[in-house]
Amino acid sequence: MAQSSKLANLADELWKLSVEELEGFSDVVSKILETKCTLRSAEEGSVVSQDRAAADDLREIRRALEDTSISLSGPESVLIAAFYKQLEGADALDTRALNITLDSYGRKPSNTTTTVENLEKKGHMEMITGDSLHAHKSFRLTDAGTSETRELLERLARQRD
Repeated sequence: MAQSSKLANLADELWKLSVEELEGFSDVVSKILETKCTLRSAEEGSVVSQDRAAADDLREIRRALEDTSISLSGPESVLIAAFYKQLEGADALDTRALNITLDSYGRKPSNTTTTVENLEKKGHMEMITGDSLHAHKSFRLTDAGTSETRELLERLARQRD
């Protein structure tokens, strides 16, 4: 039903109410409107907070990748790059995307595909099936992988301090 039709039907129904019923209805509508405005404001604030947290995480990742005094293993590099891409909004990753990101920081492991497979065995990555049999393998961090990466970034930050 179109918005104008809903409003027309509602107006017709409201016209049938008595003054007392309309006054009661007005109070209810005011409370509903106030509640919905509060919820919308909270949701908008939550999105802003999430964006700030993601920006902080991205800054921390860039610091870790740029600091050549920090030695990262292949799996650590891949976890960090996967988290980086996830924060940028990638729903699914592939080794090519990780290789490009890691290579731009001089952190590319010898074999990203094998590293991803080993991280999958540890429960830090999960494969996502493609649309066809010949599709490239894609994957994403699991919750455990995200937690592991956050812990790694915290350890690296403490080492720098």
